[in-house]
Amino acid sequence: MEEQGHSEMEIIPSESHPHIQLLKSNRELLVTHIRNTQCLVDNLLKNDYFSAEDAEIVCA
Repeated sequence: MEEQGHSEMEIIPSESHPHIQLLKSNRELLVTHIRNTQCLVDNLLKNDYFSAEDAEIVCA
């Protein structure tokens, strides 16, 4: 097996991966959505609309 040269092992720039750029640009939106969902589940639990088992199913 031949050893690969240093230039062959370089990291591919992120510009060549549009899906990575898309994830980075939408990260804030994704984090906000997750926080909002967790807040809703917490409030439903607090007000006895959900059981702990229901919350586990939703968060899984």
